[in-house]
Amino acid sequence: MTAALAGLGALVLLASLVWDERRSGWSLWFFFAAAVWHAVTTGQVLGSSFEAAMLLVIGLVGVARGYAARPRWRTWVRYAYATALFFALLSLRFVGTTSGPLPWSLVVFHAGVLTLAYVSLTVAFLAAVAGWAQHRRLKSAPWRSLSAPPLVGLARLEGPYLRAGYVLYTVGVLTGMAWAWRLWGSPVAPDVKELATLVTWALFTLLLLEYRPGRVGGGRVLLWWAAYAALVFVFFVAPYWGGRHPV
Repeated sequence: MTAALAGLGALVLLASLVWDERRSGWSLWFFFAAAVWHAVTTGQVLGSSFEAAMLLVIGLVGVARGYAARPRWRTWVRYAYATALFFALLSLRFVGTTSGPLPWSLVVFHAGVLTLAYVSLTVAFLAAVAGWAQHRRLKSAPWRSLSAPPLVGLARLEGPYLRAGYVLYTVGVLTGMAWAWRLWGSPVAPDVKELATLVTWALFTLLLLEYRPGRVGGGRVLLWWAAYAALVFVFFVAPYWGGRHPV
């Protein structure tokens, strides 16, 4: 049932991506229902990467829908929908998995905060990539830029979401370290997910320190790709490596 609901959401999102970006509302309900059903059947809220991925998809599509009625933002909305669709399909691998009972404080202040961080940083990443593409378009074929999001608007989207995502990610890392100290006696261990999380945090720290409104150089975009690839690794790949981290 969980996979069926998530699959229906993915189909609706795909249809919205192909035909009309404004018709993605039903996908949100399907993804939400899939997350709730998974939590009910496993008996654990946010105890699985699947539920976190569903919330990530819902948040990303929800933000993108706010720009769907603006013609010039259509390209960025399609980027966001395609990214959400990728995560929705990838999350199906985690259906039925759970970390077991977790304290509510950890669920709310660690898993919940990190999920919000993933949403914010994904929005900022897509804005940064779209801004770089628009900058290149302005230099090579200015007439084509008239149908793409304005650089000023993309910068206004990237900056606030980067700052918010960084703060949320930092809170998530610190609460995770505090919980690890309480449970295992050490805040950090040679665990793949924990070490990758710290590397990811360091990369986003560099991005934040280097951030200047309107700066869209190739080096910054490469740093964005590295940081976001590390974020995806932490979220979807690192759990397969085992270690002490539950999910």
